[in-house]
Amino acid sequence: MKWKNAAKLAACFGALTAAITGANHAIFRLARHQDKEQPDLFYHWRYGDVHYQKEGSGPPLLLIHGLDLGCSHKEFADSIQDLAKRFTVYAVDLPGYGYSEKPKITYTAFTYTYFLQDFLSQVVGKPCFAIGANGGGMILTIAAKLYPQWFQKIMLISPTGITDPVAQNRDIFLRTLWELPLKGTTLYNWVASRRAIGRFLRTQGFYAPERVTKELINRFYFGAHGTNVNARFAHASFRTHYMNLPITEYFKQLTMPVMVLWGEENLQNPVENLDKLEALRPEESYFIFEETRLFPHLENPTEFVRLVREQL
Repeated sequence: MKWKNAAKLAACFGALTAAITGANHAIFRLARHQDKEQPDLFYHWRYGDVHYQKEGSGPPLLLIHGLDLGCSHKEFADSIQDLAKRFTVYAVDLPGYGYSEKPKITYTAFTYTYFLQDFLSQVVGKPCFAIGANGGGMILTIAAKLYPQWFQKIMLISPTGITDPVAQNRDIFLRTLWELPLKGTTLYNWVASRRAIGRFLRTQGFYAPERVTKELINRFYFGAHGTNVNARFAHASFRTHYMNLPITEYFKQLTMPVMVLWGEENLQNPVENLDKLEALRPEESYFIFEETRLFPHLENPTEFVRLVREQL
């Protein structure tokens, strides 16, 4: 009798596991079906195909999105066409994000730094202007210090890596939990739901919550579900600080002109961190957008485009 009960319990558990797994995969399939954008350009990198959008003509301008959940090249969607009137715009989906492949690796700042060096040398092919937002600004700072030959001038939008924590040994367990096929994917789908993304954008991303439209939520939602369930690996590294790296020493040693832009009401990365960078390099250009938070380039794209055209 005990064996029969155990067998029934195991069968029920197996059926439940299969149902949850099926539901998790269905969420990604449905998101891909609903997303009307058709990615076309891919760079065949060592860790899989990396998607990018290329528009316009003129000097190259590389756009690097943030590392928060749902970020992708679509973060610059409201600006790309206007910027393309002056630049050849390359807007990438970093590995693990958007339509790019999502290898099962631990993602670090150097993972992305090496990617940028390869992308610039093999796709862009000459020194460029570059803009990096939030975590993308951190990555851009490191890449510009290590590979200065590829950058003419850079803009950093509230770059992370100033006061952010870095991964500790104790973070290994939590990162591994987020990477698990069943638990990790279920957790990921919970935090990457439309409701959760909408709440993040209204409270952390934007100063004016009424600007967070259904289209904007979908943009981040599709960015979070761009290919498959392996999206959880990049988020696992982001959530447990494996992507973080202090940038102040890199920032001090940059050899090209730098612009820094900040949202005045940024809650995640307060504007006081701009003052810390300005103290290190007071000769550079610093700008604050009022009534914006984490995404000043999204919340005020008109002023963002004007600033880029004038300053880059």
